[in-house]
Amino acid sequence: MNAFEIYKKLPKKNCGKCRQKTCMPFAFSLLSGDADLSECPELTEREIAELKSSVQKTDWREALISSLRKEVATIRFQEIAEGLGATVQEGSLIIRSLGREFAVAPDGEITTQGHTTPWMQILLLHYIRTRGQAALSNRWVSYAELKGGMVKALSFRRECEDPLRDLLDRDYGQVKGILHRIGAEERSGFATQNAWYLYLLPKLPVLILYWPKEEEFESKVSMLLDSTADQFLDVESLMFLGEGLIKNIEAYLQYTGKAR
Repeated sequence: MNAFEIYKKLPKKNCGKCRQKTCMPFAFSLLSGDADLSECPELTEREIAELKSSVQKTDWREALISSLRKEVATIRFQEIAEGLGATVQEGSLIIRSLGREFAVAPDGEITTQGHTTPWMQILLLHYIRTRGQAALSNRWVSYAELKGGMVKALSFRRECEDPLRDLLDRDYGQVKGILHRIGAEERSGFATQNAWYLYLLPKLPVLILYWPKEEEFESKVSMLLDSTADQFLDVESLMFLGEGLIKNIEAYLQYTGKAR
């Protein structure tokens, strides 16, 4: 059972009561041996017993990264760089994501300034292996409108849109500043004045729309994607890329002492 399958069997309440705070990181930690099922207060004893036999603690991420690197090593970067919105420098593929520049060597090894998480490596290698060649349509669609997105739309709202809304509600000025720092540009002409255009990956822009709370209306965030997004990453990977954005914002807030 992989992390995604484990996640589907968890309560998915993101209650914040375990060390990982949300259910997807908890699923990853179960497989790597960094967490135990008993740490989830929302699981019943019966559910723990049923899951325990399925959770084999192994760092599957390293195995997946190794497999993806072998596949990427067969790809000629010069042939795909333009289609991915990347460049080739001294044989390495250069990709910008969330305000950082990543260099992917011909053997698939990824380097950047600072730490690179296993999940970011997996996303970048998946992005390369798609060999995406589509031209951006500049037509914004919801996650649900992408191929396979309808069945996961509620998860996308829970894991990406709602957490970003909560962060903006909590400290609008700081989060706005962080968005600018990682490359977001303010845009006008939308139903709200709070609109930002941000490239999560070179060919994966996101349009973030935020409506603050008003007297009779709760606050809201919509994250719209270019209609070609599913030609560069599958919807599951797009969801985790969105989660990566949230984690980056949270990390910046913690660094500045603003996370609460």
